[in-house]
Amino acid sequence: MIRKFALVVVGLSLFMTRPILAQQGEPDWDKVQIKVHKISGNMYMLESQGQPDNVGIGNMGVFVADDGLVLVDSMLVELGPKINAALKTISDKPVKYLLNTHSHGDHTGGNVNWGNTAIIIAQDNLRTKLQKVSDRRITNLALSLPVITYSNELTLHMNGGDVHAVYFPLGHTDGDTVVLFPQGNAAHMGDDFVNYSPQHYPLIDTDGTGGFQGQIAAAEYVLAHMPADVKVIPGHGDLATRDDLAKYLAVLKDTSAVVQAGIDQGKSLEQLKQERVLQKWDYLVSVRPVTADVYLQRLYNDLTRAKGSGTR
Repeated sequence: MIRKFALVVVGLSLFMTRPILAQQGEPDWDKVQIKVHKISGNMYMLESQGQPDNVGIGNMGVFVADDGLVLVDSMLVELGPKINAALKTISDKPVKYLLNTHSHGDHTGGNVNWGNTAIIIAQDNLRTKLQKVSDRRITNLALSLPVITYSNELTLHMNGGDVHAVYFPLGHTDGDTVVLFPQGNAAHMGDDFVNYSPQHYPLIDTDGTGGFQGQIAAAEYVLAHMPADVKVIPGHGDLATRDDLAKYLAVLKDTSAVVQAGIDQGKSLEQLKQERVLQKWDYLVSVRPVTADVYLQRLYNDLTRAKGSGTR
């Protein structure tokens, strides 16, 4: 049974799959800009612009409550001054809480910028992973670690609306959280959903702790619990609609079904590659590190692992 922990607020003031960032080297920080997207009266998305392809830094969510700001993810430490300048255009309220969607450094590297003044919150596995895995993008672990963790769900009852975090096992990593803002009409999905244009293959972590079923469950949850006009903040890429998320979910489910059918027929990964079982999805952009063959391999490994453990 899912347990829910509520924090009642009353006047209380690691490496992704390293897509383009690893291939292109460090961005030119002087050229990177932070663009503010207003979603609703008290909900915003911060997007990095200026880096080639804009895919290595990530998107942040900002919820403006009467008692302070709630941030989701923190990009990279180098962008702290620019992010704070962007926040000042939204509100002069202090950052009160920072939630991380997963452990990769392009989403947690900036934690240190608010670690002295805000309360950092994340799922249990995320804190554990940050403590165990070295990531060059996290410069001060003591200030970057979450100080409040949860196992399954957590709700912040802010003065202005709720912030609801839900954990999905075997998603992009093993510590993935989707954050819902019912009053802000938005959801931040971390890297369980990326919205590049044109559409890329979905991401899954390289360390063997993530899985596709968690990403499917996360997308289904958001579609079931948010209204038709919900705005979806992806881990990377453009601000998205319900239809964008539904298309992404269809890719996840349909490619999983095709590969599972091959597994059920006793076919090997090499046979599925030779048969080009994912040919229908050739319209998806195939870029390193998630090329078509890499996506197929990770999907095959995930499904055979799940079958072997009896979880399917």
